[in-house]
Amino acid sequence: MAKAMRTIILVSLLLLQFPFQAQFWIQKASVGGVGRHRATGCATSHRGYIGLGHINGTGQDITFKDWWEYDPAADTWTQKADFPIATHGAVAFIADNCPVVGGGSALSTQFYKFNTADNTWAQIANCILPNPGDSQGFTVNNRGFVYQANQLAKYNPNTDSWSLCATPPATFGSWTCSFVIEGSGYIKYGNQLLEYKPLHDQWIQRASFPGNSTGGSSGFAIQQRGYVSSGYVGALAIVTEQVWSFHPATNTWRREIDFPGTSRRFPVAWAIHDRGYFGTGTNGVNLNDFWQFNPIDNTIGIDEITMDLKVYPNPFSNELTINLNGSQGSYPLNVSLVQLNGKMILNTSLHSDHQTFDFAQLPAGPYLLQISKGHQLLKQQMLFKQ
Repeated sequence: MAKAMRTIILVSLLLLQFPFQAQFWIQKASVGGVGRHRATGCATSHRGYIGLGHINGTGQDITFKDWWEYDPAADTWTQKADFPIATHGAVAFIADNCPVVGGGSALSTQFYKFNTADNTWAQIANCILPNPGDSQGFTVNNRGFVYQANQLAKYNPNTDSWSLCATPPATFGSWTCSFVIEGSGYIKYGNQLLEYKPLHDQWIQRASFPGNSTGGSSGFAIQQRGYVSSGYVGALAIVTEQVWSFHPATNTWRREIDFPGTSRRFPVAWAIHDRGYFGTGTNGVNLNDFWQFNPIDNTIGIDEITMDLKVYPNPFSNELTINLNGSQGSYPLNVSLVQLNGKMILNTSLHSDHQTFDFAQLPAGPYLLQISKGHQLLKQQMLFKQ
């Protein structure tokens, strides 16, 4: 009987190849211009921007100054006025709902503000840090923040002036990333995470980053969670597809659905309207593809109903067992297994607290297990097939 049940489940696995409503990652229109890395980007309340960067794979360093605007509603890119000078590794933040860009390979302390209304660049006051670059600036309460080594500088657009903030309890290297949640800036450097509270001019050490990336990642925040994606692992030649989220309230990290595109280092990312956007970068090949991340559909581990769910082994090779307690007699429950491309490969019913599935013919990779009752999602968990 058990063997027959596993056979039925395996047949269902092979036949149920249909689109799942919730796409986790959705590929969008490619960024304008050529593929590149160490580009620069940021987002206003309604538009995203990417530009600058370079390519150097042939031994010749070609640096860009083009600047592109993304409209998420239309999924289109429009080329805007070039940045005043070609540079890569520049820093960006938002002031008065306009991008501010500076530093990097070709600038020292110079920063320029892009006027989105008339498509022009204008130089602002020079930064008080000597040569910021290869880091991700951030914005809190219409103040821009740029960090370098063991210093953090704040830009005030009302007075067009810079000032130094409290000294960080660490020295930041190159190729860090950052995100902002509830008035705090978070900086990931290596496997460490620091929180800066502008209101109190205070630094707080947070939980260490548990993922593979040691640098060259991108960061953004949506719905009180910060996300860190991609990057290199120890050495530039090794890149990762991992995505992790940080929850400040619990000071915990959680692994999310892996990025399904080409793994890379030095991408650009930002968020608009509760969606993350991610593109450019390199793995030896310079890229200009562009993707949307949907945390509402994608976030792992939501707990609408308290339920003791044990799925083992994880990672698994052939058989996967689900142990479920706390269902309060609400069987049958629906169980599904979803690929990263949004296709559901298993959709069946759970009738008992203990059930085993045969996945011997399932391709290796990450999957999302979902357990629901009617239209209510009860549990989600990331699984990995070896």
